[in-house]
Amino acid sequence: MNKGFNSMEQFQVSVCICTRNRPDDLRKALESVSRSVYPVHEIIVSDDSTDELTRELVEFQFPSVRYLSGPRRGLCANRNHALKAVTGTHVLFIDDDVVLDPHFLARIYDCWLANPSPRHKVIITGLELRNGHLIYPHDQDFLGYQVRPYQQREMVKTVVINSTVFPMTLFQEMCFDEQLVYGYDEVDLTTRAVARNYRIILCERAVNCHYPSPVNRDLYRPYIEASRLYVTYKRYVYSEGKRIKGWMFLVIAGLHNLFHSLKRAKWQGWSMAAFTFKTALSYIRHYARVTPAALRPAYRKRCPEAIFDRAEG
Repeated sequence: MNKGFNSMEQFQVSVCICTRNRPDDLRKALESVSRSVYPVHEIIVSDDSTDELTRELVEFQFPSVRYLSGPRRGLCANRNHALKAVTGTHVLFIDDDVVLDPHFLARIYDCWLANPSPRHKVIITGLELRNGHLIYPHDQDFLGYQVRPYQQREMVKTVVINSTVFPMTLFQEMCFDEQLVYGYDEVDLTTRAVARNYRIILCERAVNCHYPSPVNRDLYRPYIEASRLYVTYKRYVYSEGKRIKGWMFLVIAGLHNLFHSLKRAKWQGWSMAAFTFKTALSYIRHYARVTPAALRPAYRKRCPEAIFDRAEG
């Protein structure tokens, strides 16, 4: 009994929900978290909304939830903002249009107990039920698309973000890359984590439901392809140390994006492809400028360190 209690003290989960103009979806997400069989250490909402509806919802209907006004600089900046308020040993990020399964955290906890030490280096990912389909983690192909299923006993390097519990020790070493407005942020985080000897464990029994909301999709859509180019290049060059592969990828993926844009949008595809490549290059150049200093041991501190935030996410 004492052993179980002590283990639970080492597994205190803070649930962080980043939201923007989706109060109705957020209400369902918060209600689902309150039904968790495993006790939730705390719930944090970081709000990038452009009105007061979400703040009023949380303050009047969910007074035990900690509400933060977000930075309004994209999803990654919002996630890092939420992380600054976390007091638990572990953190689960769910989108505001996700419903937490009542048994999700209990099953993740059982999986965490079943895996040997060092447990502070273990990331546990479950699955997501979306539109009637189970979503598993998939690795990137050469062009960066997450389409390659993992083979049996292959090292897992990516996660399903809405069903993943991270140790807070990870965020003492790195955070989400705030250049990423939207897209591929979890790939970037976990591939960097694996490069630092974190292990990702798949827990297939732990499944959350995702009901994708159409709100904000138009805002985020222009950034997804730029995120893919940047994150994949960064993975090849910085996490895997394959500089030539990174350069080859940038050329081939850039041309692929151009042809795809032209095929989809005719002559308007030129401007779409130009925006994507220009944005990705600006991310890459900025990261190259700040990374050498940020990777020195002296900067390996907690997330709020400014230069570390910019370089390491």
